[in-house]
Amino acid sequence: MNRAIYPILSGAVAQEKQLQVFANNLANVNTTGFKQDQQAFRGLLARTSAMASVTMPTASFAASITSRPSGPTERVFTEPHALRTAFEPGRIRITGNPLDIAVQGNGFFEVKTPQGVRYTRNGMFSLDNQRRLVTNLGHPVMGVKGEIKIPPGTVQINAQGAIQVDGNPVGTIKVVEFSDNAMPQKYTEGLFVGGQPKVAANPQLQSGHIEESNVNALGEMVKMIQGMRMYESAQKLIQTLDRMTETAIQDIGRVQ
Repeated sequence: MNRAIYPILSGAVAQEKQLQVFANNLANVNTTGFKQDQQAFRGLLARTSAMASVTMPTASFAASITSRPSGPTERVFTEPHALRTAFEPGRIRITGNPLDIAVQGNGFFEVKTPQGVRYTRNGMFSLDNQRRLVTNLGHPVMGVKGEIKIPPGTVQINAQGAIQVDGNPVGTIKVVEFSDNAMPQKYTEGLFVGGQPKVAANPQLQSGHIEESNVNALGEMVKMIQGMRMYESAQKLIQTLDRMTETAIQDIGRVQ
């Protein structure tokens, strides 16, 4: 087999991984508070010595065909390296529901889950059967003094997260911030975990609004088309090299 296929194949696999990321971004274009992902890659230099096949005569046939082929060290491979989350804010949309809250800036809501404390930008809140303020997944939203219970009445939430019912204070929503070099990681279902949070000194909230996804649908479609074309180009190169190998095998040793 022509060893040039392997670097090309690594690029095709990398493009396939990136297409999966684009598809996930597009699938969440209407998910409240969703933050798009960006796939990073890195190059790998081949390290296998050209004498590897000579120094390992006892290697099994299966091991020899599944290991990286020997050859010059200048061959470069590509592999997915890291998944970066873009935390740029999404568009703010008005809903009119007083329990819908959008965070302006870099803050996150803190919520309590069975797995521990998590963070979210999804401010579509409601009340459970205990009249606790909860997320759309049923996780309690944390206040500065713990869980928030809202009695019956007219609810008002100001820009700093203070909640009043019929003019009486009942709690304050806790908002945390992260430094740029200690941001949380995506967990599941729109939640984040980890990082180094600190309570926001001056949060800016908008009641009756939600933050939409920061995914640009048109931009992601363009990226997906470009990725598909690059994947197809790699596929055609592999087919061309395969045909070259086939031709060489058929013609070698032919008597002229």
